Amino acid sequence: MASKITMHKIQNTIAAGATTGTTFSKVIRGKILAVKVLFSNSTPGSSSDRDVNLFEMNPFDDDDVTDALQELLNIGTLGAAPADDNNVYYPRVQSQDNTGTGVEYASGYEIYEPFVIFGRVMLAVTAAAEADITTVYLMVEEY
Repeated sequence: MASKITMHKIQNTIAAGATTGTTFSKVIRGKILAVKVLFSNSTPGSSSDRDVNLFEMNPFDDDDVTDALQELLNIGTLGAAPADDNNVYYPRVQSQDNTGTGVEYASGYEIYEPFVIFGRVMLAVTAAAEADITTVYLMVEEY
């Protein structure tokens, strides 16, 4: 089966009276090649220093972050001028052998590769202000 490159959008708007929010993607099967993160504050004077995390969730499990299979990206303490923080990230994970042990090509030199996931991705936003919007685009090589 041939693979194809697709984009998945996950967008979270902080609810009235809240400072946190989560949004889930549909099930994704493939390699996360790149992540584009865009932010907008609810007001130009907002001092929101939000934290953004992406987690791979079990596609058939509950929505509790404590059940996350792995953390894909952790962007902490974004500034009050979020346009300065709109970036593209290329998250990687250490390769593992068949026992789950991290692979090195020489002592102290780890080998990294794109995350391969089979599940939903949860966008978790904390320390935000009401009506702040966080949008994530995942570029995925799907199988």
